[in-house]
Amino acid sequence: MDVFISWSGKRSGAAAEALNDWLPKIINALKPWVSAADIEKGARWSTEIASRLKDSKAGIICLTPSNLHSDWLLFEAGALSKTIENTYVCPFLIGLEPADVKPPLAQFQATRATKSDVLKLLRTLNAALGEVALPDSHIDEAFEAWWPKLELKLKNLPPDQHDVEPARPERDLLEEILALVRNLNREPAKLPTEPSRSKPSPPPWGDPVPSKVIDLLPSLDSEIASVEAPQMGQDLRL
Repeated sequence: MDVFISWSGKRSGAAAEALNDWLPKIINALKPWVSAADIEKGARWSTEIASRLKDSKAGIICLTPSNLHSDWLLFEAGALSKTIENTYVCPFLIGLEPADVKPPLAQFQATRATKSDVLKLLRTLNAALGEVALPDSHIDEAFEAWWPKLELKLKNLPPDQHDVEPARPERDLLEEILALVRNLNREPAKLPTEPSRSKPSPPPWGDPVPSKVIDLLPSLDSEIASVEAPQMGQDLRL
């Protein structure tokens, strides 16, 4: 039975590779497939993935805190669930609890990366084999022998690589605040030429510019002057 293993990110990918190697050792009839490892050189990426999604009877979605909202994972999970009736889709949770998973992935029965949950996953996959399913006693015995190897790999997964947005320089932030305050203070109040039928919209920050904020303008000027401008090539990321 073909099992499509979906992943996104370094940590998720390592977990997918671990499951790819481990599952056939418990149930020989399982044929897991991971895109990064199993796409032949020269093959069309999208065509190969589409073909595997179509042929797979089960799918495992490797979820981590950083890829919960990955468009790619959502696409593959949707494709798996719509391809064939009775297709089994399992979110495999790494550093997550079922409550952390939101729709649409929350509709699937999640598996935590624990001994008891992984055993349940194996039994479900084995039952999906139908007439060629192995006895539960065989699953339990093989699982006890091979679980420590998977557990070790799951405990040593690499950390996720989070995309860090560049931080805005402090000088830019102070100048923007100063310009906003000055513009709001200088803009004359506009009196309506006729009675308004709707309630006037409040200023962007609620109330008119308070006198205390206006009094802070000189100190903001000096604060901006004290902030050193970044040098050419300086890394501004957190």
